[in-house]
Amino acid sequence: MKCQHCGENVDLPFKCPFCGGYFCADHRLPENHNCSELARVRARKPPVTKNNRQLEAEREAAPVYPVKFRKGLQTSSTEILHLAAATFIVMAVGLSMYGSGVSWIFMFFRNPFKSLVSGLVFAGVFICHELAHKWTANHYGLWAEFRLSLMGVAFTLISIASNLLKIVSPGAVMISGVANKKILGVIALAGPAISLTISCLLFSSYLFLPKSPYSLIALHGGFISAWIAILNLVPFSVLDGAKIMWWNKTVWAVVFIVSIALNIWAILYFPLG
Repeated sequence: MKCQHCGENVDLPFKCPFCGGYFCADHRLPENHNCSELARVRARKPPVTKNNRQLEAEREAAPVYPVKFRKGLQTSSTEILHLAAATFIVMAVGLSMYGSGVSWIFMFFRNPFKSLVSGLVFAGVFICHELAHKWTANHYGLWAEFRLSLMGVAFTLISIASNLLKIVSPGAVMISGVANKKILGVIALAGPAISLTISCLLFSSYLFLPKSPYSLIALHGGFISAWIAILNLVPFSVLDGAKIMWWNKTVWAVVFIVSIALNIWAILYFPLG
């Protein structure tokens, strides 16, 4: 939906309770979009005092949106198709951890079972991150479905052939519905939180389970999961970190520091190979 003042496309627009129009965050206040009912707004709005300051804050924290969805896990054929395509792309990233250039393709023919397990571990790490966003959004009664991103797919495909940097971000969960700042922050936090949890579990399995030909798969999966967490926690643009910081800077700082510590510890402690 477009802001009726500046024309910007907005996934979660604000509804003006006076004129009934829908606006972006910058123009949600009646004063900022030249509300046709501005005179009524000024006559009705009480002066901000110590007694009504909390009421004003609550009104700001709970904007009204045009659509509300029923709670519960929902999906569609479009989402399933996009998730399937993303899964195959991420599986290729997992296989590319075991050879330079395209040499990992030959590994698949030499040991197809190990290759399949490796690909499934990496795909599982990615899908759990995205589904954590989706399930949390569904819990709050929001519409949420995964969609591929053209730029994300391009970067992920490039990383398959790269030995220096692995980017696992072929798409993201799109969200729409009734939400406030806290709900959006919690939804954004769910992805990195599950990625950090999975990373710790994979590192633990490498440490405490008997060593086998598949130990390295768990180790690399732990690195990828930790990397996905820290990458998404960067407070920039559409990344999870920006939404978490917008909601609660302290929560963002704690989780970001934990992710940095986990990545540094993993690099210093575990052998890469």
